[in-house]
Amino acid sequence: MPATLRADLFGRAEWEELTRTVDVVADCENGPALLAHPRRREGEVLVTSWGAPQLTREVLDELPSLRTVVYAAGSIRRLVSDSVWERGLVVTSAAEVNNEPVAEFVYAQTVLALKDAHRRSRHIVEKGEYPSMEAVPGIYRQNIGLVSFGSTARKAAHRLHGLESEILAWDPYQDESVFRAADVIRADGLPEMVSRSRVLSIHTPLIPGRTEKLITGELLRLLPEGATLINTARGGVIDEEAMIEVLFERPDLFAVLDVTTKEPPAPGSPLYTLPNVMLTGHVAGTIGGERRALGRLAVDELRRIAHGLPPRYSVSAEAARTQA
Repeated sequence: MPATLRADLFGRAEWEELTRTVDVVADCENGPALLAHPRRREGEVLVTSWGAPQLTREVLDELPSLRTVVYAAGSIRRLVSDSVWERGLVVTSAAEVNNEPVAEFVYAQTVLALKDAHRRSRHIVEKGEYPSMEAVPGIYRQNIGLVSFGSTARKAAHRLHGLESEILAWDPYQDESVFRAADVIRADGLPEMVSRSRVLSIHTPLIPGRTEKLITGELLRLLPEGATLINTARGGVIDEEAMIEVLFERPDLFAVLDVTTKEPPAPGSPLYTLPNVMLTGHVAGTIGGERRALGRLAVDELRRIAHGLPPRYSVSAEAARTQA
């Protein structure tokens, strides 16, 4: 990983503990440097993070001793290939830690949405006056919908319970016990949930051929008056052209988009000028000092591996196909 990213992930204390725990045979800034390193064939554990090259058969052939990959970031979707599972490698992810700031972001944006802060701020700047508070719902006892109920959505639900909210979640891949344990209402279908949600938060992974454009214009038109859409998942999960059309039609709606289909949106995109859109550019994910928690998790995993224990946060091939 680049030196700047390594410094974000590992402070002095974490790096010293890492080097006490394992023998660092190669410290490389990128994939080509690793594949040219004279000791690459000795490496049993690969510690990496965002920007790593995909572990294809060709890459793995240069790392014959590799047994475990410790990924100090979230989704491993772009990291692994079928060859990783064919080799029987153990892959761990820091997604559980990476998801914490995202859940905090969703909670914060939900509070702002229910206070009507996004729309009021725009109105005050453009009109030079304070809009009426008559239709502002307030933060308590409002319906909040979560599209998909994986790790991030469950963490967000835990925080949102403090607002005395009725939390609804839709996820056809989760067992009923998951919803009961989180004390949320399992929605029978997306249309029913969307039509009831004052805030709708998207947490669906982008799975080619399955979840692309899952959130259609027809669904968004079902949102109640004054609702807010929050997307911290992937832009492609929403039919972006249809969403833009709906936002033109429904100025009462507001969209907080941390992700978009093309990043950043193409020049001239209405997303830049629509008054009911806020673009935040991936700030929901782990950034700055938040990343130190990912490094600590990686060191903890290395310590377990060094003591012959299984890592806590390994990801199976099956889970990798459905996780964000």
